[in-house]
Amino acid sequence: MTEAVSTCLICESFLDFLKTLPWCKQEDGILVAVHKCTPEFIVAFGDHEVKVFPGGTSVRVNKSWLAQLQEKNEEGNPLPILLVWRPAGVELWYRRHKSYDFPYDMWQSALAEAYERERVFLPAEHGGTKFKEIHQELLEKCNACPPQIPKQ
Repeated sequence: MTEAVSTCLICESFLDFLKTLPWCKQEDGILVAVHKCTPEFIVAFGDHEVKVFPGGTSVRVNKSWLAQLQEKNEEGNPLPILLVWRPAGVELWYRRHKSYDFPYDMWQSALAEAYERERVFLPAEHGGTKFKEIHQELLEKCNACPPQIPKQ
């Protein structure tokens, strides 16, 4: 029970952080943003499901990977993260191979789209009613995504 409460507290403060990001919107209530992997993201990774794509294999978050993300951030070279906020939850996508080109190269090249990438998923339930409220608020105020960003 304690773990669920902790996860909700992490998600609640993380939602406040997400509210500050530059989002664009797509059809079906989908919000998209690209940001650098800052400590706010690294903390959110810890207690959530991670899947490797293509394939969708579930894996545990490797502590050495989290340490590497923190190290890159402290060096001033944080890795990019693609955020996709759907009504069901927030997806945090990143890539370990050719990380710094992500996600822009995958939007322009089928070859890059095939590179292995990972997704952390934060279900909407972890954010409670605040999740839906902030999602709706952002949908109402942000602009449509540019055509260079394919439908997520």
